[in-house]
Amino acid sequence: MTKQRWLVVILVVALGLRLAYALGQPTLTVYDTEKGDSGWYLENGYTLVTGQQRGVIPVDVSKLPTAPLYLIFIGVAQAALPADGAIIAIRVLQAVMGAATCYFAYRLAWAAADDERAGLVAAAVLAVHPAFVLESAQILTETLYIFLAMGGLWLYVAAFRMSGRGVALSGMLLGLATLTRAVLLLFPLGLALHLLLTRGWRAGLKQAVVLLAAYMVVVFSWTAYNLVTYHRWVIGAEGMIAFLYIGATEEGWQGPEAVDESLGVTDPETQPPPTQEDYLNAAGDVIGSDLSGYIARRFTRLAGAFLQPHGTTFFSGESLKSLAANWWANDRTVVGLLRLTQAEAFWPKLSMYVFHFAGILGGLVGMWLARRRWQVTLLLIGFLVYTLLIHLVLEALPRYLFPLQAIWWVFAAVTIVHLYTALRRGRRSANSQLV
Repeated sequence: MTKQRWLVVILVVALGLRLAYALGQPTLTVYDTEKGDSGWYLENGYTLVTGQQRGVIPVDVSKLPTAPLYLIFIGVAQAALPADGAIIAIRVLQAVMGAATCYFAYRLAWAAADDERAGLVAAAVLAVHPAFVLESAQILTETLYIFLAMGGLWLYVAAFRMSGRGVALSGMLLGLATLTRAVLLLFPLGLALHLLLTRGWRAGLKQAVVLLAAYMVVVFSWTAYNLVTYHRWVIGAEGMIAFLYIGATEEGWQGPEAVDESLGVTDPETQPPPTQEDYLNAAGDVIGSDLSGYIARRFTRLAGAFLQPHGTTFFSGESLKSLAANWWANDRTVVGLLRLTQAEAFWPKLSMYVFHFAGILGGLVGMWLARRRWQVTLLLIGFLVYTLLIHLVLEALPRYLFPLQAIWWVFAAVTIVHLYTALRRGRRSANSQLV
């Protein structure tokens, strides 16, 4: 079978797995605003698109704390379809985005390794990666953000040597990614520097201007809308300041009500919500009162989010970390260790740990192996480093670092192909010696 046919098979499997899981999930339960963030997104998206209130949450779209694109995406679906049909349509489209993300990983890994086999490995792993399959059914920003970010990176890699138009399209996709999750806001500045390093001052500067102009046109469209409609200045999302404050506190993220209460808002019906100035002043007070403690908390929480696979909370039952810690503290027998495998959702959770850490470890090796393709490698490492650094300042959760799994596996695919090639050479050498 040719490599192109293998790619088609992989993408069909990716789409099939996501549709099979997503269409088997209940629909109306995600509207419950007390069982996670999905209900909040749905309520705000509906009001943003239709201008009408629905449900128990009072929505004021003039004060949206989050970037708007995902809200628009799910709001249009709700405006066009009945409640259950909207959720099905969202999940189907997200399944398509998930399969497309596998294709983007294929192209990026091929470029990083200069070997199409690495691209096929990256696409195949993301196709069956349990966290990516499950994520496509969630009414959360991750699937859309990863799709746009990976698409923007692929277009950039494909176009930065030749096409100003392709660089502009890359900037636009990254702008849409920023309007999905505003943490990407400063990343294109790194791309501009990358263009200067790889293309030289004259050509690089010209393409950097094109990239940043296209990016800013998209991002500042939301700024202009808010200025004209609500006389509010916002770039990306106002909620980033809130996450600066949340990241500074000892408690971390405990839910919106707990955050408001920490700033003195105990009755949301009679008291106005905290302003950006409130969050900024409170963050300054916390950081200024204990700078060393703040630094320690940020590194500790970032490490915790980095080491915890995203998606294990989709399953009920005690966490594997708690089970393992209890076994180590009170048992330490082989029988006790085997007993852990009978815990609820043990194997699905374990698979997420395996994919998570295999991607990171293989990715670290792959970075070194792909060093000769430094133009592509530097770009992807830059995305990893940028995301980690931004969440060193803002609050870090496994969900926020989950998009990095796609990049880790791009590099891990390079490692897998290198090992496979080395093993084949070893076998051929052994066979030739036997002859």
